[in-house]
Amino acid sequence: MINLLCGLKYSAPTCVANSVDAAGNTCPLVDRSGLSCPVLCVRDFSNCPDALQPPSKCAADEQLCDDGACHRSCDAVENPCLCGLAAADVGATYKSCPVYAGTVTVQHYDPSVKQEQIEFACAQEWGLVSSNATFDRSDTGAAVWAANETASAMWGDCPLAQDPELTFTESFCLAFYGIIGAEVVLYLLWHVYKSIRERHAARMRRVCSQSPTTAAGEQPLTEKDAKVQSGTSSIDIPMSIGGSVPPASRLPSGVLLLRGFKNDVAGTLMYCLTLLSTAGWIVLLAVIVSDYYGTVRGGVAYGLLANSNTSMAVFIFVWHLAAVWLIAMVAAKRRLRNYFRIECALPMANVVQVEEREDEVIMTQGNQNRLTELVSSVRDAAVRRFGLDIVAESCAARLAGRHRYFEYRCTRYVLSDKTGSFECHSFVLGDTHRSLLECRDGLSTAEAQERQAQIGENFIGVFVPSFPVGLMQELFSFFYLYQLMTMWVWFYFNYYKMALVQMGVILISANIKVFIRLRSERRIKGLAERRNRCRVRRDGAWVELDTAELAPGDVVAVEAGMEVMCDGCVLQGEVVADESSLTGEAMPVRKLPLKRDDIAYDPQSSSSKAYSVYSGTRVLQCTGSAYAGAAGAGIEGGEPQTQVLVLRTRTGTDKGKLIQRILFPTRYSFVLDEQLRVAILILLAYGGVGFSLSIWLMGHDLTSWLYGTFVLSQTLPPLLPAALVIGQSVAADRLRRQHIYCVDLPRILCAAKVRVFLFDKTGTLTKEGLEYYGVQQIAAGQIAGEQQQDMQQLPAHLQIGFAACHAVADLDGQLIGNPVDVEQFRQTGWRIQARRGDAHSLDTLTSPDGRTTAHVVRRFEFEHARQSMAVAVQDAGTGHVHVFVKGSFERIGQLARGGSVPADYDATAAAWARRGCYVLALAHRDLGAADLGDVGRMTRAQLEAGCDLASLLLFRNNLKEDTAQAIAELRRGDTRTVMVTGDTAMTAVYVARECGMVPENSRVLLGESKTPADEIQWTDADTREPVGDIQPCLAELGSDGFPTTELAVGGAAFERLCATGEIGALLPSIRVFARMTPGGKVECAKWHMRYAVTAMCGDGGNDTGALRAAHVGLALSDAEASIVSPFSSSRRSIGACVALLREGRSGLATSFSAFKFLVNYATTMSMLEIVQFYFSVIVPQAVWIMVDSIISVGLLLAVTQARTARRLAASRPTARLLGAHTLASIWGQTAINYAFLYGAMALLFAQGWFRCHEFDSRDIDTSLWWLLGDNYEAEVISIVCLFQFINAAGVYNYGYRYRRAWATNYLLVLVYAACLAVVSAVTLADPNRFGCLFRINCGNTPTVRALGYGAASLDVSDYNSPIGHNVLPRRFRWTLWGLCVANIAVCLAYEKLVVLGPVGRRVKAWWAARHGDRKLRLKL
Repeated sequence: MINLLCGLKYSAPTCVANSVDAAGNTCPLVDRSGLSCPVLCVRDFSNCPDALQPPSKCAADEQLCDDGACHRSCDAVENPCLCGLAAADVGATYKSCPVYAGTVTVQHYDPSVKQEQIEFACAQEWGLVSSNATFDRSDTGAAVWAANETASAMWGDCPLAQDPELTFTESFCLAFYGIIGAEVVLYLLWHVYKSIRERHAARMRRVCSQSPTTAAGEQPLTEKDAKVQSGTSSIDIPMSIGGSVPPASRLPSGVLLLRGFKNDVAGTLMYCLTLLSTAGWIVLLAVIVSDYYGTVRGGVAYGLLANSNTSMAVFIFVWHLAAVWLIAMVAAKRRLRNYFRIECALPMANVVQVEEREDEVIMTQGNQNRLTELVSSVRDAAVRRFGLDIVAESCAARLAGRHRYFEYRCTRYVLSDKTGSFECHSFVLGDTHRSLLECRDGLSTAEAQERQAQIGENFIGVFVPSFPVGLMQELFSFFYLYQLMTMWVWFYFNYYKMALVQMGVILISANIKVFIRLRSERRIKGLAERRNRCRVRRDGAWVELDTAELAPGDVVAVEAGMEVMCDGCVLQGEVVADESSLTGEAMPVRKLPLKRDDIAYDPQSSSSKAYSVYSGTRVLQCTGSAYAGAAGAGIEGGEPQTQVLVLRTRTGTDKGKLIQRILFPTRYSFVLDEQLRVAILILLAYGGVGFSLSIWLMGHDLTSWLYGTFVLSQTLPPLLPAALVIGQSVAADRLRRQHIYCVDLPRILCAAKVRVFLFDKTGTLTKEGLEYYGVQQIAAGQIAGEQQQDMQQLPAHLQIGFAACHAVADLDGQLIGNPVDVEQFRQTGWRIQARRGDAHSLDTLTSPDGRTTAHVVRRFEFEHARQSMAVAVQDAGTGHVHVFVKGSFERIGQLARGGSVPADYDATAAAWARRGCYVLALAHRDLGAADLGDVGRMTRAQLEAGCDLASLLLFRNNLKEDTAQAIAELRRGDTRTVMVTGDTAMTAVYVARECGMVPENSRVLLGESKTPADEIQWTDADTREPVGDIQPCLAELGSDGFPTTELAVGGAAFERLCATGEIGALLPSIRVFARMTPGGKVECAKWHMRYAVTAMCGDGGNDTGALRAAHVGLALSDAEASIVSPFSSSRRSIGACVALLREGRSGLATSFSAFKFLVNYATTMSMLEIVQFYFSVIVPQAVWIMVDSIISVGLLLAVTQARTARRLAASRPTARLLGAHTLASIWGQTAINYAFLYGAMALLFAQGWFRCHEFDSRDIDTSLWWLLGDNYEAEVISIVCLFQFINAAGVYNYGYRYRRAWATNYLLVLVYAACLAVVSAVTLADPNRFGCLFRINCGNTPTVRALGYGAASLDVSDYNSPIGHNVLPRRFRWTLWGLCVANIAVCLAYEKLVVLGPVGRRVKAWWAARHGDRKLRLKL
């Protein structure tokens, strides 16, 4: 390349400027005017020529001095002819003739003898040499200055004063050596001292589990002897000598390594010294930079470091040392303080260092190419070898009573006397209803304090730093360290203006990032730090306490309106709670008291949730019960009517775990992040090549190092990592305007790659509530012909059954409960009466006419596992006790007495389900006038045994208005839609067909089994005919190449397929998953995630787990529970799913556009710098400022404002930074720009007016870079590259399929057009002041006027050019402008037609046909 440039430049092997013209002839030497004459020194003023005669007479109080001017005193006047020497040191005394005010013109100017030519021209001007004489460098009219010269006249061209030298023995140098030496010695002494004190440290370390577990063989204790669960017992772990952190492979996830440290006076002093040293390196760099600008010693540049070369050498040396020091500080920031402590046994520690392996989840893993896989494998090996995935956090050890503890991630770890290690604890109060009821007496004060000491107070404190501290935390990272060290080079090299601009952008972005982070943390703080006052039973009496003082085992009085601050179970009374803060469900939930029975209790199971209250929920209503001390006794009357037993506090609660997940989330890495690491390595290698070329081209000196660092810093732009975040931020803002909220920005890019979208049915695809459709009676094993609409026309026992078999409560006239139950009860017309204090009555109900009264004496709430609920009801009129069981028609059909189940029962229920009905069944049993005490002692199984099937209960679940449209849009967008519901399979299939999820005319095969252990029975969903083998059906392909048959499976069948491993093969064909439990939904999401990027959409109720598990979760809820899902929407429409995918795809495309724009900036900048370094020119400073501020920052922001496409495209944008699509775009644009730049330089060197007027920098100090732009070469490079920088934004503004048309990005169009207009005007216009700001088409005013341009004063500093201008001929300006326009057109056409257009699509199709398409094909 360099040989090519050399030949292009001079067409001569010597590569010397101005050697030959365009025809190959030797360049004639040109005349140069406007040159100043040197001082002429004479033995006597009479020897001065006439043009330089001193004043003939001075003023009365003045005298003529040796400098040729009049002064009042000559004592302080310096004689320029002495050249700084004393009079005794010269051979003769010379006096200076007055300074010549004019200038001279040198004919045939030759830079190699320029001083002699100037002196000869001046001698001719003054008559010292004949005007006809020819130049002879040995005879210039006067002698050359010498200290022993005695001629009558000599030139005052003093020899260059030797730069002062830094001996490095100056006092400040000695101080530096002393400080560094002393620090090295102190650090060595500390390390030796620390090693001796810690020689047995490895044996003092312990590990513990983050999760409390029960020791094998122990049984839970109850009452006062509640069993304490502690973390895994501590064990010794082998450590290497010196106490290094064990490899990550030996520290499993969820296991903590504990290391104790105690303070040491010497260590504290060393730590303070380290902080001072860190600040000292920054100050030292600042002093060196200040000395460069002359602000250290009275305005004298290099006043401290003597000269330019020494200053550069010292700066480079200190810069490298400071970089190494700061890198070490950033890398060790979490462990640094403990390095200056002494490691000790945990019981003696002041501080516990907790080390944990930080797992990373790579989203869409498997999309890497071979290069990315290689780099990832090397990185993973390095992480495993050096434990780079081990994070450390220091926690202060404190005392609580007799217990020593520390808190890590809001969980308390208490020192165990047995093991000598710290362990976390929890309390198990019981595992049955009866055992929990035995804890109704509460705790004593001593017991409560002991339990609080072990698990901590019931309050989660969230520390939010102040803004300055948060800003320091943000800036103290490798990314900002790289930017800081880059800026130091810019500041030192007189590029402070642009350095200030970049620093401003960096600081503004950091401030915005910190502001957003702290605002989010304050929101979390408000969510977590909740406390109030409550009544608690302590020491057998009711006292008022702060909720922070609660401990497991406390009994709390519950009142309406209060916020629950713990997880617990209802001991007595009933509670209506609003759980929307946890589940997202807006409906209140009824909570019932525990039963005096040995029913298993697990707060996490669905069967126990009806008896449990949860932290963060609000009590809407409380009611008394038979356990109250006296009828009507409220909290003021002594014994509270409604009481709750505290089971879990702090992070043991569901809300506490939610807060923990928010505060300490799992680290996710998108495939883009993985490839970004490789891209940065490639750019660094590319920059390294540019750095090497810069040093080679610029002369292997210190200045070349600075130029090379410039190239490296601009090849890897400091704004590059931010470019990928901008698209996410813009997409998040647009989503927010559509009422879709994001709490995890990287998931936006993941949303762009979604291929499978899972949907809950009820409340998501369909409307929130169910509409009552009717009742179909069943009697004597026969089904009635038509359904009955009016429940009041039903037999009396059915009216009682439908009025009582539910969990509905009346809250101030509002019915509270499950929507199906509420709709059912509303249709009966019955009323719930106020409590009457009957020991056996849970609810009292009256018929619409008031003639019939029924008392609910037993109630078993709905359980997902049983898919049913049951009640025992006493008819007050007859005294008979009726048992009613309601649930799914499949489950009730199994429970009911065989003789009562019609032969066509399943077919009839399935037929209703196929018509879109939600089908429930009711079974009945009459116990007669049974004793209520006996009824109370019967188990649920005993009550339900022998029930007769009584009726089918029908509801319709209608689609939301926009569901079908949204599903169609998703399918057009190449997204497979799947239903995952807890409803019946037939209803789900009907809804799937109605909304378009199942294509028209598709056959649906339904797979069901009674239990996961049974074989799956496949039937046709329409005809109910059995299908023995489904494989032939799946082999029948349609015109799209996919099977024409869809599959639907029930929950038990899904579990069976998972157990047998068949799910993997059938998953792409299963459209509907029915009868799915919350855990089943999670498993379903995980199976889909194995094959494709998967999203889940639900209402935040029983699908919260799936929302968290999926790659992308969208909760149709605006409650706090939506925080656990990456996305939430208050729109409650699956149109939000379409909007999410549209904005995600647009955000990903925008992020890639910003990335490619900055990489294009880097490649163009490196190309510019290498070319300009070859020609020994530097583009003008104003051009740099425009490129690095208006273009790189302004256009980057404008690129990100591209508007989102109105519809989903039938493909997804690439997420591969190193994919063929991305590389073709970046390197194609780079190659085009290289070609046009070299073409422009070739065009310039083909011009006759340019050749022999080339810039020759042989007599220029290359460190003064701002003086190297006043020439044609720098001007042409500036113009071409300015157009290329600007056009990159236009190229990457193309929307392709994911963003709207190019012209709809109004901000970019405006900035793009304005920038092109400005550069075009500067290129084409005649000399003017605006163009002179860029030093393009400008020059010295007299020179410009001599060229024929009638310009007024251009107000420009003198041009550093022999010809005094760089004004391009008009014809060439237009030619160059046309070349730049052609460059723009070719780049735009390449991106539009080749990369994004038909050429690229054909190449992709050809490659897929030849090598195969590895992309998984899914039926939409």
